[in-house]
Amino acid sequence: MTKGTLDEQTTAVGRALEAGVTYFDTAQVYGDGRSEENLGRVLSDLEAWNRVVVGTKLQLTRADFSNARERAKELLQVSLRRLGRDSIDLIQQHGSVQANGDSNSPTAAEMIEIVADALESLQQEGLVRHIGFTGLGDPEALHAVIASSRFETVQSYFNAVNPSAGYPGASNGAIDFQGLINRASGLGIGVINIRALAAGALSGSAERALYASPMGGAPMTLGGDFNADLQRAQALQQIASDLGIETTTELGFRFCLAKSGVSSVLIGFSNLDQLDQAVEWTDRGPLDERTVSAIVQAANHT
Repeated sequence: MTKGTLDEQTTAVGRALEAGVTYFDTAQVYGDGRSEENLGRVLSDLEAWNRVVVGTKLQLTRADFSNARERAKELLQVSLRRLGRDSIDLIQQHGSVQANGDSNSPTAAEMIEIVADALESLQQEGLVRHIGFTGLGDPEALHAVIASSRFETVQSYFNAVNPSAGYPGASNGAIDFQGLINRASGLGIGVINIRALAAGALSGSAERALYASPMGGAPMTLGGDFNADLQRAQALQQIASDLGIETTTELGFRFCLAKSGVSSVLIGFSNLDQLDQAVEWTDRGPLDERTVSAIVQAANHT
């Protein structure tokens, strides 16, 4: 939705709709706004807005806290103009939550007292239906935000190489999200599974498809490293082979589908083949409990 042609974008969204996809994720920073613009245009062209739920994201920083409500509305209005809408289903605070905070990342208390208030003001004006946040950063701070029940959704980092958000302790030596999914779903908070394929590492290859994001850059989580995740994914190949599953990508995708408490598994598609594969894997269903346990055990002992 940021690098493809209009025809490619229209075909992709149309095929997703035909397959039963109903949730579309975007953000202000994706392609410097192009993702929102292109998604909004395509959904309008396909007359599909009444068939979907769309979530986008803004980021309130420390510099915004003195007038957080006004700043949130200003940022949201930019997104709404790009999307061509008067309101949106879901707005989420982008970024991370830190124990002590920094210039771009609020603390748990600031999320609960400032960011939540600002996003709720958008609800009160009828500009958004639901509010959420991205569950990255310090695990203790994230759990504090979840416990407040101020937000209706959380984007949770969860995949087969670091499934600790669903299985505490199973982090493969990376950051332990301490069962964030379980805590959130237990409180009735919607869980949106992000990085389900570990930024492509679960393919077992560093090769990138056309339009895919390049390798490198800062890791999304503490202790996260693409090359390490790639090795961990390759170690899952035997589990896949024992099941007759050809790729660790399919294994990882269906692993996420098996996690109770997950409301939606987000997959970033770079081409139509990837979309068709995900639809096919969904039809095959989630992994069985025994296979899930083997993957979790591997993450616990690596």
